[in-house]
Amino acid sequence: MRFLSTSLLATAAALLLIPGLAHADPACEPLLKAMRAFSEQPSIRQSTYDKDALLMQSISLKDAMYVREGGNGPWRKVPFDLDRRKQMAEQALKSMPPSDCSGPRAETRDGIAVNIYSYKQPNPMKPGEFTSSSLWIGRADGLPRRMVLSDTSYQSIEYGTFAAPESVAEPRERRPSR
Repeated sequence: MRFLSTSLLATAAALLLIPGLAHADPACEPLLKAMRAFSEQPSIRQSTYDKDALLMQSISLKDAMYVREGGNGPWRKVPFDLDRRKQMAEQALKSMPPSDCSGPRAETRDGIAVNIYSYKQPNPMKPGEFTSSSLWIGRADGLPRRMVLSDTSYQSIEYGTFAAPESVAEPRERRPSR
């Protein structure tokens, strides 16, 4: 759970960029614009898959994020309000800036016209290595719709009016560091 939560939060942070931060690669501007638009959305649902198996779901609201493993695990509330998300996003942008951006490639996905951009980012789990990803951006609204993280791993992103889950498990007791 700890790795998945860290991975989900890092992915969310990569999408939650702060307006006004400069980036050296002009080809990355469409990505940055979409990432900024993402950060302004009041209600976002994300699902992370590997080999089409649902690994994790999250609902991000202005005051918190709710996360659960798989499709039927208990929901847990993460104290991650909009201000904290923006702070973490700023840190992520500084430590993992996108580069080698290319695109767009036009496609229609689930009835939505999207532009697909490819890019690289430093891998926070393996210093000195880069990951290649793709971001699918809605042409009509400029919002990220899908992020392909690897050959088998991807994240779908939905926008709408989502509420906090009705049943939320008690927070887990923190374990001491080893």
